[in-house]
Amino acid sequence: MSGKFVGDKHLLFSLEGEDLMDTKSLENFRKILLERRMELQTDLQRKSNEEAGQDRLETMDTADQADSNYTADYNIKIKEILVREVREIDEALEKMRNGDYGICESCDEEIPEGRLKARPNARFCIRCKDEMEKRGSVK
Repeated sequence: MSGKFVGDKHLLFSLEGEDLMDTKSLENFRKILLERRMELQTDLQRKSNEEAGQDRLETMDTADQADSNYTADYNIKIKEILVREVREIDEALEKMRNGDYGICESCDEEIPEGRLKARPNARFCIRCKDEMEKRGSVK
């Protein structure tokens, strides 16, 4: 199957002419991705505000400094995860614009709609994702 879609008013077709995803489903995924992106941006802003409001280390005792350092490290990791998901959503939205949304980056097969419902920014079908996890090469 081809990795490219050809747009139609009501359906998207692969270059071989097989029905892939209707426009309504595609628009629904786009809406879900945009809503999730807004949630993530809000979470990132909240984390940044929390960091700005943290007590200064100079005025803390050693235990409070250690706790503050742990919290800061934890928040950095959370922010990295949030930023990565925003990037994945942006990539999924770009794929929609290019007509590549819902195509596995590994095997070029269509990602089942059920997988996309569970994870709208999925880059791989379940089979390829499982194979990558077994090899330890999860992307």
